[in-house]
Amino acid sequence: MKKRLGIVLGILLATSSFAQIKIHSHNDYAQKNPFFTAYANKVDEIEADIFLVGDSIYVAHSKKEIKPYNSLSSLYLVPISLVFKKHNNRVSDDKKYTFSLMIDVKENWNAMYPALKKEVEKYEGVFNRKQQKRAIQIVISGARPDHSTFSTYPDWLFFDGLPNVAYAKMDLARVSLISDNFASYSKWKGVGEIPEADKVKLKTVIVSAHQLRKPIRFWGAPDTEACWKQLVALGADIINTDKIEETTKYFKNGL
Repeated sequence: MKKRLGIVLGILLATSSFAQIKIHSHNDYAQKNPFFTAYANKVDEIEADIFLVGDSIYVAHSKKEIKPYNSLSSLYLVPISLVFKKHNNRVSDDKKYTFSLMIDVKENWNAMYPALKKEVEKYEGVFNRKQQKRAIQIVISGARPDHSTFSTYPDWLFFDGLPNVAYAKMDLARVSLISDNFASYSKWKGVGEIPEADKVKLKTVIVSAHQLRKPIRFWGAPDTEACWKQLVALGADIINTDKIEETTKYFKNGL
């Protein structure tokens, strides 16, 4: 009886979603007002793609789109540090609110890391939750180091995990979430009904992430209300969106 109860509890834990749906501002730098729109809407994750040019870090979707005034520092690190100091070591008057800054490294982690470390560590506790409880968590996506080295990086550095990876316990502790490409599981465009077979595939990877005690996000998913609703129904925890205000309003009003 105890064994059966343990199995049931395990299934419930693996299939249940986290307490609150989180909003991920995808390619946030492409918004009309980078950082501040996401911040005003209290999103949970803000994403910026970065390139290294010389010893400077720029935010852009591709190298040809790099502009000299769009540095990681000017678009994100400086404004974040200013609001953090303004609110006495948190980002808002809402004492419970904080967020993650997902940094998508587009090329060559080994070249990028020393420059990124130098930039982030200028701001001391702003990006280190071991120093400040409501600090902003840095999460690395894109070009990452080998997962077996995650635990060797500084306390402020976390990683975007992948499904079907056998993480060692210490390295898994540095994984903030699991992310994957929606198109790997479904070609559904977010209109009408998603095929049942696709639901099964999505549910399987969601359960796998929850077994690791990690929330899961699907990038490249249709950015529609029908898809947001379907992903939540399947147990996804984080909604990836370019429509910050619409998505936030949708979830505030309830499904």
